[in-house]
Amino acid sequence: MPYTPPSPHRAPLPTRTPARTKRIPRVRNRIGALTAFAGLAVSLLSLFLPWLSAGGERISGLGITEIIDVRSVAPVLFLGLIVLALLVTVTALTRLGAFAVAAAVMAVGVLAGHLAFVWTLILSTGSTTRALSGLPANATVTFGPYVAASGFVVVAAASAWAARSARYASDPLSRRE
Repeated sequence: MPYTPPSPHRAPLPTRTPARTKRIPRVRNRIGALTAFAGLAVSLLSLFLPWLSAGGERISGLGITEIIDVRSVAPVLFLGLIVLALLVTVTALTRLGAFAVAAAVMAVGVLAGHLAFVWTLILSTGSTTRALSGLPANATVTFGPYVAASGFVVVAAASAWAARSARYASDPLSRRE
């Protein structure tokens, strides 16, 4: 009985490992990275939106830094956003999973810090004991911080989505020992 090789559609070639036959979904990775970049842009644009309203006067996110005197930490916050933008850009250009994971983790950290600041801002408005000094007496929080928070949520979710379809140096799921 002569040997009959298996048909190509039933078994992969013996020279190809499963990792080499895996197809990387480039479009999904790029869409995730571009969506993350759009979320970051929304968060940055929210700095120009009103964050506080006090007696008809609207105070933007940039104006708050002057009122509560956090100008000393503002460059650190801005540098964090620049690093996050760099991670998202590298993810979009190279499809490397480590950068997408780092962007997702950093976006979650930035979101946690932002929500802590917004909570402090809410507690400092409309009360006699304020955690932040320098705010106007009749100030109320408007929609600006919530737009920024939604942008950070989009960055974290889209970076995680891009990380699912990114390229990794070694794929731990495809190893068979």
